[in-house]
Amino acid sequence: MNRIETYFPTIILCSLLLLLLFAFRDVTKEKIKVASIGDSITYGARLDNPDSDSYPAHLQKLLGDDYAVENFGVGGCTLIRKGIPTVWNELPKIKAANPDIIVISLGTNDTCGYGTCGDRKCWEYKDEFEKDYRDLIDELSQLPSDPQIFLCAPSPMVLETPGLDAERIAGLKVRKPRLQELISMTKKVAMEKNVSFIDLNEPLDHRPELFTLSDGVHPNKEGYEAIAKLVAMKLTGHK
Repeated sequence: MNRIETYFPTIILCSLLLLLLFAFRDVTKEKIKVASIGDSITYGARLDNPDSDSYPAHLQKLLGDDYAVENFGVGGCTLIRKGIPTVWNELPKIKAANPDIIVISLGTNDTCGYGTCGDRKCWEYKDEFEKDYRDLIDELSQLPSDPQIFLCAPSPMVLETPGLDAERIAGLKVRKPRLQELISMTKKVAMEKNVSFIDLNEPLDHRPELFTLSDGVHPNKEGYEAIAKLVAMKLTGHK
């Protein structure tokens, strides 16, 4: 028996052990945790199945198995602390997740007030929006994961959407300029805090085919997928 034949079983055993080691490493490798924070547009409102068709669900598919995307969207959620409900009430859950990446898309509900959206009062406190955003970033920046934070310009209000009634159009005509004002504030805060900015507004504006009929604010399935693609491109650095 030559030397190679003598050591052949050992070589096979070592090869198998290496394969098992690499396989175990892949299984136990920690995923990059992504927290999608926002309102009903993050949650996936107007969808039959938000678990599979919301923007965070689409984002998970686009990013792949190396990532774990969690949906922290809450219907009606505001950035302003005095809003009801507000993202500030969600902080314990977000902090417990200790995400590596945080994507925040808030502001749509903060445009409610002074007679729009029923008796909701948010726009009355618009002067507090920037400070509350800075404070939120400061809170999240202290997480042990030292997360990378992305601020989004919320998706647009599309008045061209078919089926909008006169009352809905009147309300959106008031709120749409307010949203643009909050987007300017969001950009300013992103620059001040040196965090990334994702524009979900301009790329989707005047595209009624991406929005729910008779609604004009919440995307449809295609719209949520379009949002996910914009977020994924920014997170991965692809254009």
